Parts: sequence; C-alpha cells; structure tokens
Amino acid sequence: MSEGPKKTCIYTIPAGLSFVDVLARGIMDDAGDDPLALARIQVLLPTRRACRSLREAFLRLSHGKPLLLPRMNPIGDVDEEDLSLTLAGIEEDLALPPAIAPLRRQFLLMKLIAHQERGRSLEQDMMLATALGRLTDQIYTEDLDLADLHKAVDKKDFAEHWDISLKFLELLSVHWPLILAENGVIDAADRRNRLLKTLAAHWRKNPPAHKIIAAGSTGSIPATATLLKTVANLPDGCIVLPGLDQDMDDKSWGALDDTHPQATLRHLLGELEFDRHDVAVWPASDDETASQRTMRAFTSELMRPADTAEEWQSAKERLALGEKDITVERYDCANPQEEALTVALALRGVLENKTKTAALVTPDRKLARRVAMACRRWNIEIDDSAGQPLSETKVGTYLRLCIEALCGEMKPVALLDFSKHTLCLPPARNDWRGEIRALDRHLFRGPSFEGGMRAHDRKIARLEEENAKRIPERRTDTKPLKATLSFIEKSFTPLLGLSGEHSFAAWCEAHLRVAETFCAPDILWSGQDGEAAALLFTSLREEELLLPDMTASDYLAILEQAMRGVAVRPAFGLHPRLMILGQLEARLVEADVMVLSGLNEGTWPPAPAPDPWMSRPMRKRFGLPSPERSIGLSAHDFAQSLCAEKVIMTRSLRVDGTPTVPARWLQRMDTVLQACGLSPEILKDGDLLAQARLLDHAKDYNPVERPRPKPPLAARPRKLSVTQIDTWMKDPYSIYAKHILKLEPLRPLEQKLDAALRGTLIHDVLDKFVAAYPKDVPDDAAKHFITIARDELNTLGLEDDVKVFWEPRLAKIAGWLVTAEQTWRQNMVPMGMEKRGALVFDTPNGGFTLSARADRIDQSLDGREAAIIDYKSGGTYSKKAMQDGQLPQLPLEALIVEAGKFENTKALPVSALSYWVVNGGKEGGTIVTLDKPDEVQNAKENAYDGMMTLIAHFDDENTPYYSLPRPENAPKYNDYEHLARVREWAALDESEEAA
Repeated sequence: MSEGPKKTCIYTIPAGLSFVDVLARGIMDDAGDDPLALARIQVLLPTRRACRSLREAFLRLSHGKPLLLPRMNPIGDVDEEDLSLTLAGIEEDLALPPAIAPLRRQFLLMKLIAHQERGRSLEQDMMLATALGRLTDQIYTEDLDLADLHKAVDKKDFAEHWDISLKFLELLSVHWPLILAENGVIDAADRRNRLLKTLAAHWRKNPPAHKIIAAGSTGSIPATATLLKTVANLPDGCIVLPGLDQDMDDKSWGALDDTHPQATLRHLLGELEFDRHDVAVWPASDDETASQRTMRAFTSELMRPADTAEEWQSAKERLALGEKDITVERYDCANPQEEALTVALALRGVLENKTKTAALVTPDRKLARRVAMACRRWNIEIDDSAGQPLSETKVGTYLRLCIEALCGEMKPVALLDFSKHTLCLPPARNDWRGEIRALDRHLFRGPSFEGGMRAHDRKIARLEEENAKRIPERRTDTKPLKATLSFIEKSFTPLLGLSGEHSFAAWCEAHLRVAETFCAPDILWSGQDGEAAALLFTSLREEELLLPDMTASDYLAILEQAMRGVAVRPAFGLHPRLMILGQLEARLVEADVMVLSGLNEGTWPPAPAPDPWMSRPMRKRFGLPSPERSIGLSAHDFAQSLCAEKVIMTRSLRVDGTPTVPARWLQRMDTVLQACGLSPEILKDGDLLAQARLLDHAKDYNPVERPRPKPPLAARPRKLSVTQIDTWMKDPYSIYAKHILKLEPLRPLEQKLDAALRGTLIHDVLDKFVAAYPKDVPDDAAKHFITIARDELNTLGLEDDVKVFWEPRLAKIAGWLVTAEQTWRQNMVPMGMEKRGALVFDTPNGGFTLSARADRIDQSLDGREAAIIDYKSGGTYSKKAMQDGQLPQLPLEALIVEAGKFENTKALPVSALSYWVVNGGKEGGTIVTLDKPDEVQNAKENAYDGMMTLIAHFDDENTPYYSLPRPENAPKYNDYEHLARVREWAALDESEEAA
C-alpha cells in the first residue's frame, strides 16, 4: 500500500447513528465558540436534500437560535453558479456549454432511433430512447468513452443480434456528439463530470485556506471519487464516510462482491489508497448505545460474503447474542393492504411518546400511499417525501383521462372515467354530477355502439323507440340527455376535429383547450401537481418540433411517459415526527423507530433493470458496472437502517395474488439467528400484525338471517307480469325488491354478449324475420335471416371477435329456423308479435292484474285456434314442467288470449304452447310444444290454481317475502341476490357451494 494521506483526514459515522445530527455536532464542536468559525467551513454533500437535512440538524442543535452556517454544496448535482461563487478566478474553466434539457435529449434520441430503423410506434421509440439515455449516462458516469463501444462485442462469443445493436451504438458514438455540438449543449452527466474534475484540479493547484468536509458520499461516481481523493489530500480537508464496517474480518473484506453493502466503500478506499483500519470514528459519535453496537455487529455478520459464510458456525461465540439484544420485529403480512395497516399502527404507536420519531423506508411507492391512507383513520396526515409520479397525481390522471376518452372513441367507460373525475366540473354546468349520473343510468348502460359521439345519438334513438313501447310513467325523458351530450360533443370539438396524424402542437393545444373547458384554469393549474403539469407542458411545447406527426394514441403515450418522469413532492404539510421516505431520502436520516417495508425480492432489493442495448457480458467487456451494483447500494441502505435503535420489518406474502420471495437479507437473518442459538421466531413476537387484523375484525360473527320482510297489504303489488309469477314462486324477495322497494337493476357498462343481451338479440332478429315473412317462408329465407342478424350485431356495436364467433352459429340457426317455420306454418300462421295484454282476476282483497307481453301469437289456418310461442336463447324446458305449473308463463298467457285481452287480437281457444330455444348449438335450436288438448287444459288449470294460491298467501300480511324459499329450485338469474345477502346466510354443503 502506497503512502496515503494523513490518518485523521478520513472518518466514518457508524451505522445506526443519525448521520446529519452527528456530523453537525462534530462540526459545531470543532468550530468552538467562534460564531464566524462555522461560516468558514465548506461541506460537500451527496444531494441537495442532504444539504437541507444538515441545515435542519444545525437548527435542532442550536434549539432554533440563529447561526452562520457552513457553506453546503451538493456534489451529486453540482451547480456551475455555486462553484463560480466559491472558486474565484476559474470562471473561464467553468464556462461549459449548458446541459441539454432532459426532454430535448429524449426526443433527439427518439429521432435518431427512428431514423436508423422504422416500423415501431412512437411509444416504443420513446422507451428505447429512455433506456439509451440511461446507458449514455452510465457511460459518462463511469468516465468511459463512447468511441470505445466496439470493445464491447467479441463476435466469436455473441449472437448476431447483439452485433446489430452494437452497430447502432457505434453510430450513436459518431452522430450523438455532433448533434450535441449542433445544439450547443452537452449531456448533464458529462457536464457534472467536467465540473467535478475542474473543481478537483483547481483545488490541487490552489489548496483552499478554509476547512472542507466531504460527507455522506460513497464515491460510486469516478469523478466524485477523484474529488474526494483531492479533498483527502488538502491541508485542511477531510472525508466522512457513512457506515463503514471496521469490524469485518480481512478475509471477508477481500471477498466482497457488488451486492455487498460495503462494496462501494471498499472501492472508494482503494481509490483513496487508504486502509479501512486507519479510518477514524467521527469525534461526535460517542453517544452510541450498547444495543446499537450489538445490532451493528449482528448486521455485519448477516451481510457476510458467501465466500466466508462458514464463519457463521462460530457466530454464537463471537456475538454472544441474547433475545433482548435483538431490537428488531418482523411481520410477514398476507397482502399489501394488511402490511400497510400494520405499518400505520407502528407509526401511530410512536406518537404516544411525544419525543419519539419514526420513519417508514420503502422503495414501494404504492405501499407508501397505502400507509398514508391507512393513517388517516386516526386523522394523521403524512405525505410521502419521495413524491409520486405526475401521472398518478390528481391533475395528471385528469389530463390523461381526457385523452383516453378520445382514444376510447368516447365510449361509456372512458367517457365516464373522465366525466366523474374530481377535477371535471365545467363552470358552465350547474348540476354536472347529476347530468353524468343521468347519462350513466339511462343511456350508457347496455352494449356500447361504435362511431364516437354519433353512437350515443343512435342509443338516444333506440331509447326513444323503447319509450314508445312503454307506459308513460316508465318512459325516460331524453331532452336533458341530449343537452348533456351536446355539451360534451361541443366541448370536445377541438380534439374530435383532429383525425389521423397531426403535429404534437396541434394535439397539445386541443388537449389543453378541452381540459380547461371542463375544469377552470385557476383550479387545474393550481397546487403542486398543477404547477408541475404546467411546467411539463411548457417544456414539451419548447421541444415539439423534434417530434413527427402522430395519432391520438401516440400523443397519449408520449404524455404518459413524460409525466412518469416528473416526481411531485410535497413542499409542506409533512408530519413533524413521522416520515415516509424512499431509499435515497433515508440515507442520511435517522429516527427512533425505523420501519423497513416491502422487503421482497424484486422490490427491496430491486430487480436489475433490463437493458435492451447491452447484455451483461457486453457491459462487462466495455467497463460498465454490473447491474448487481444497485443491489449493493440497496443493501447499504438496508444495513444502515437495520442498525437503528428500534427496527420494524414488514413484507407481504402475496402481491396482486402472486406469492413473493422474502428479501435475501431476511433469509440470511434467519440463518445467523439459528447459528447464534436463537429462533427466528423471536422476531415475530410483536403484536402489531395481530392488532392490525383485529382492527377490522368483528368481535362476534352473527350472520344475517334469511330476509323475511312483511310489508303491509297496501304496499304489496296488485299487478304482475306472467314472467314474474315464476319469480314469485322461486324467489319472492325479488318481487319485494322490485315492486315494493322499486329497485331496478342496472345493466353493465359496455355490456358484452351475455345471456341477457343474447336473448334480446334473438328476439329482435326473430321479430324482424317473421315480419318479413308473414305467411310462407321460402327456402332461401336463411340468407335474409343472416342479413338481419348481422345488421343487429352491427347495431349493438359488438366487437369483431364476437361477430366472428357468431357467424357459424347464425348459419346453423338460419337453416334450422327455416325448416322449423316451414313445418310449423303447415298448421299455424303469425297473428301478432310483441303483443301486450292484461287480465284482471277477482280476489277477496280486490282485483289482481296479470299482464303479459307475448313474443308471438299464431292462429290456425282456419282461424279457429291459437298458439303461443315464446323465444328463448337458452335453458331447459319440458312439457311436464308446463303441465305441473312449474313453467306458468305460457299457460297464463293462454288465459289472457282466451279472454281476448291481448291488444288487437280476438279471443281464441289456445291449442298449443311452444318454447323455441334458439341457441345456435349443434342442431341450431330446439322446440318444446305442448299441443294435446288435455295437457294444455291441465297446464292452464294448474297455472291458474298456482297463481291464485300465491295471491291468497301473499294477501296475508303474515306471509313474508322469503329469499329463495326452496334453494334447490332457485332461479337461474337473480338480480337481487346481493341485496338479500344470500352468500352470508345460505348454508354450505360438502362442496362448499352456496345452497
């Protein structure tokens, strides 16, 4: 080892201590009582956030008294103006070209990528440009040269496609510097390196007279390491390293790999030509507790490199740990929601002691938001200081949903997502929420139509057609619906007027005009997210000429990518004693209780990011660090926090339903504990998880009983349709919900071709087909049926794959139907379709009206008899069920026909009851007909007797409207099952299915 700088110029602050507080105390002790001494000291810190943390530490130490603080400079994002003020006389050396704006660089790289190879979308080019920019930054950061890229590939060892990638990268090494020179800029990473090198060179030639302290940096950037070496050799310079492990044995120290938390510090000490045993402890670190020293030794042991893992066999004698020495709790939660609640409880418990502080450290921003939401149940407002992407803020989602509505062809789901956003409150509309609810309820339900805003006009027309068939009190007023749609269409005109490809400027201008129509500008652009969005759009407009013409979906993709790159951090409102931090924010911060969450492989530590431009061997040959170095940095963050006085660790056993793997450090911890003669279960003795599970757990579980409402007689219905008689038999509660509570089920948004929609489709097609052939059905009628069916499918606006699926079914139905109609019409011809009728029955409590809407009523060729046909798209129907009264619909319709109570239909005796099941199956369809006179008569009598029995029973106020009185005879579809809470009270059989 060559002779290095003096031993006292490099220090370390042990892990487990608050780095900034100990650093500030040491600086103040060194300054003494001279009030100007602090101002003569210059402190170099990794980031601007670290500078703020150190200022706050000085404020805490002075108890709020004013101080002349040291000069603090961030070397991670070094600023030319700061250096020019500090280093007089080198202004010419600092006169570098400005750094290229991040968006401009990304768009220029996109343009370069698109020029080299076409055929990708703008979104793909933007993602490749992001990865290429990241690779370029790494090359500059590692102080490598783009001109040496040819060294990355040995054609003997690599696949041909990597050679293609390298050829493009070599073009980059030629063209990219020319592009930067043409624009008069340089890369930000390159500029930072040049500034750091300039500073280091100036200090070597002109050592400053004042004291310089470089603190908190691990020297992972070569230019930073060079500057640190310069500082270490200054007459009055020193370095303060974060958490250097001086207790690790030399064999382990020599065996460190990139994933170890000490790997970066070992590399730095090698650059400084300094032995770690000569590193002194920072003078103000003497308040370390015994438990902190124990935990630091334990952490060092569990982080031992694999090459010396055999030393774990003697860990029990070396560490001499007892259960009380381990101040760590571990909770393996079922899912992220349970984990968030457990963490929130831990933070809530810290507040019981008014002097304690706590910090949640996690790289999982979704978990951080869950914790913040969980804390609100105790009125604790705590923000994530690591921020969140602009795309996930209120303003970001509003702007994104606006374009998604356009890209979604203004269909119901996309339009409602935008219209129901909290920021969507057009100043011109007084009751916007009510208007949107009306559209949602009356127009947007059911299948969605294709054709943009014109599709909603077709739905209005369809609704008006249905109104004509309804009784007045059940009709929907379409005028306010038309007015709302007209406003939406007019407001979206700037975007709707753009079709195909247009410039980014055109899309952006139209987008913002629409956004400001639905949200007042003073509201939209206010707040931190609004200001961040305004700055982003300003930057985008400055670089818009670099982008080609694009479609709406391309514009949306670019906007989303750009918004994801903007972090919105709270400027105020942070809790005074609770913190939610990312790994970067937590590196120099310490709290009384450290909560480390998201400890799963792939989250903490993170999975190495894939590199589409270079493989691992290529990176190694070129000189770039391995992707595992990020794991080492994550390990350093974990080890620093683990040495705190009190640590709580959490993880989720499943995330999004997928089993997870615990972080490697947790598995090592279990191994070391066992080696020390301790059970890993001692970490799980805490009660936070149990408390979290009890928070929302009912003390007693008392399932609701089967509903049995007994409304008064006056509230009970005196009019039902023939189809509802069957429901009345099988599920009286549905009759209660619909006719007494007046609850109508809503159809799904953008309804797929389910059973209900399939039935409606079959009815409409058959009605039009029969109307087209009122008497005879020719052999070629099948073609006409298919044409009608296709038109109906197009009218419903169903997806192309559904239409393709139905093509062969339509052919089967058409062939079967023509044959069935020809056979049927040898005796019967249509007399009426979709006919309405009603019959009043006398009962002790007054008249009871039975209504019906018959799919089809036919009459015999001689006009003396009638037949009733009901179309079905599925289900099982039998003659026996019609006779026994289990299928009362057609027999009851027969009573109305024979009484002459169907509109425009004469009274005729009914000789046949027929179900036509049209399903497009193997045969195309089936027909079940009851046509023997005695069987038809039995069916009518049994249906009548059953209905009168029902009326008599439910005219008794003591008769409840049970839900599913006979579960084995439950209806196939039940719109009110959730309201009756069937799954809560129904008994479970051996197969654990609801009875």
